[in-house]
Amino acid sequence: SSGRGAAGYMTLAFVLPSASAFSSFGASSILGVRSQQLRAVATARTSRPFLRTVTCQEATDKVTGAKFEENDPKKNPQSRGGHAVGGSEIDVPVDPEVARKREIIRVHQEKCLKPSWPEEIRTIMQQKEGFAVLSSNSHKSALSGFPLASVVGYAVDEQGRPFFSWSGMSAHTQNIRKDGRSSLCVTESAFKGAADARVTLVGTVEEVKDKEEADVLRAKYREFHAGAYWASFGDFGIFRMTDVKEVSFVGGFARAGGVTVEEYMAAEPDPLLEFANPVMKHMNDDHTDALKDYVQFIVGVEGAIDRIEMKRLDKFGFDVRVTKGDDSGVLRIPFMEPVTARKGVKEAIVSLSQLVAAKKKELKELSQ
Repeated sequence: SSGRGAAGYMTLAFVLPSASAFSSFGASSILGVRSQQLRAVATARTSRPFLRTVTCQEATDKVTGAKFEENDPKKNPQSRGGHAVGGSEIDVPVDPEVARKREIIRVHQEKCLKPSWPEEIRTIMQQKEGFAVLSSNSHKSALSGFPLASVVGYAVDEQGRPFFSWSGMSAHTQNIRKDGRSSLCVTESAFKGAADARVTLVGTVEEVKDKEEADVLRAKYREFHAGAYWASFGDFGIFRMTDVKEVSFVGGFARAGGVTVEEYMAAEPDPLLEFANPVMKHMNDDHTDALKDYVQFIVGVEGAIDRIEMKRLDKFGFDVRVTKGDDSGVLRIPFMEPVTARKGVKEAIVSLSQLVAAKKKELKELSQ
């Protein structure tokens, strides 16, 4: 699966009218928009009514422009149908110009390269200090057949199988010792809502009885959770999902499906994962104006942006959460070319800033 779909990503008002002006890696194509188009943009009114009494041809998310279904059979092998939006607040007349702008950005975002779904899932599972929701089957006779949800810390082994350090006193530990069938729901570290990614693994969890193997996993668990001193307590055992049956994934609106267990285990985490967090913190602390420029001049968002935050960084680019008034969503900013080393990230971001500067200059010249 290509994992390139970006439905569920934010689609706000679009500045430039040409979708071809925003290819994933082509700086020349972005700067090569016809002069008359740029002059029209430079002199256009910035105030337009948002809604008129017209008919929208196809219901889409009113913030992101995303369609409420996944038509790619590789991402939706079960051929699940789309959402029934008729009669909902989304099923309302929309200004054709607004619909056109949403569609242009939606198409642009779909063209942005992203890691494959197995890579994206493997990267989410590989996060440090990760906590997730474990669902186990209650062993209590009065609750037989009912699931128990527990928030637990986890780590993963070389194959991506999650493992845990649990006290024998915990209810989920007692459940697992009687019935290992369970599921684990993991969210990306920046998860805030429906536009963000989450993974669910279904399988059988078993206690690791071999002391030597358990000690190796316990040490590895401390690599994921540096402050977990309690993992060495005598009543804490090591448990692992040894038999993964299913890997499902939701990456936002119209980004739901799954990958095979074999695809998941064969995938590698993104090469930027180890240093993504400090890079994103630096950008969010010191360079929010630059992030706004990328969204406005590379993606084409129109108008003032109230808040912006870089929320994910990978070899093909990064995602930003954008807020305008009550509307919030996620947009993709693609790098000019893939990046696999920390030094390359700085160079890639500088290239984006140079691209924005060139575009600002061209717009200024054409408006005079």
